[in-house]
Amino acid sequence: RKHRSPNAGWPEAAMAGALGLALAGPRSYSGVVVEDAYMGEGGRREAESLDIRQALKLYQVADRLLIALFGILSALLIYLTM
Repeated sequence: RKHRSPNAGWPEAAMAGALGLALAGPRSYSGVVVEDAYMGEGGRREAESLDIRQALKLYQVADRLLIALFGILSALLIYLTM
């Protein structure tokens, strides 16, 4: 277990792996250092603007796939209930 949240770590780790980044890790909040493990170990630890664009593209693709899946399942449900 490398993330404080039982749910948030999964998508963060998946995005880190997809982008080749190491996300989370030690960081500072209002001067208080939080020593967390990295997700996506072995990846780059510095994100660039291109990484943000790639993350948004990946999110859009995943969103479109989800919408398509819901559309297919809805059509199938309508067909089966006729």
